[in-house]
Amino acid sequence: MNATPTPVTSRGEQAKNTLITAAIAQFGEYGLHATTRDIAALAGQNIAAITYYFGSKEELYMASAQWIADFITHNFQPHVKRAKAILSQENPDKPQIRELIHTACEHMIILLTADETLNLSKFISREQLSPTPAYQLIHQQVIAPMHTHLTTLVGRYTGRSPDDTATILHTHALLGQVLAFRLGRETILLRAGWTTFDQESVKQISDVVRSHIDFILQGLSSQRGNASNEK
Repeated sequence: MNATPTPVTSRGEQAKNTLITAAIAQFGEYGLHATTRDIAALAGQNIAAITYYFGSKEELYMASAQWIADFITHNFQPHVKRAKAILSQENPDKPQIRELIHTACEHMIILLTADETLNLSKFISREQLSPTPAYQLIHQQVIAPMHTHLTTLVGRYTGRSPDDTATILHTHALLGQVLAFRLGRETILLRAGWTTFDQESVKQISDVVRSHIDFILQGLSSQRGNASNEK
């Protein structure tokens, strides 16, 4: 997992990146109530650097949202590229589509169980519950394209229309299989007796989610088949 969407090549970029990292941590914890003084202190920068590089706290907030969008896009580019190549075939192989769904979800599990992405999750969770203009940025650049991408894969595998509301809802519920391990992080750590998500526990989670996804895909495919037979 690459924690920087773009390479840092100058002192100015390093300072900006440090400020954004600190901002995401503070905004994730306190939202726009976070202070520029605390952000600058966490970044080890002078408070004037925020004005110099970003103009205002609100612009720093939007820059943080853009960084998150770029980070997620960067990490999922290889999967999306491979999926487009497979889906562009005249008759894509169903097992390949199924594997694409699995690899997308497994990649999300790796991202969402990593300690270094916890602040990103807090930031996005706040935006989901109390959206600001930053949510529109993240939604348009990352969430909507990825949600549409996965819905397309589910639709192609099950024979359902990816534009149908039911398919969108089923895909969203499928994503819930993954998100539960981030949003319910403390619960599963305590219930499973884990202190953190290490390589072994992440594999166990991936195996469980994989089996649940198969149940969902098989059930949706069967429903589609039964509906066709009844016509």
